[in-house]
Amino acid sequence: MTRVLATTERHVHADARDAYFAELQQRRVVFEEAHVHFWVFEHAIEDGRFIEFAEGADVLALASALGGSTPANVWREVQRG
Repeated sequence: MTRVLATTERHVHADARDAYFAELQQRRVVFEEAHVHFWVFEHAIEDGRFIEFAEGADVLALASALGGSTPANVWREVQRG
């Protein structure tokens, strides 16, 4: 089964970090309910620069987890060999 991955980069000002992390907690619940895996990484040197990964069975699953909007940056899994 082919999987899909959506990526989003976010820049969060130091004053907004707490709100961002609170929002992430809420979003994790939504992603879990949609059976979509969700990871967030912060840049090792640039504080406040985050990249979010959402991985699911198909674009519809990702769109469901994202509130109905189709993600702009979607990658499809490729298996060769």
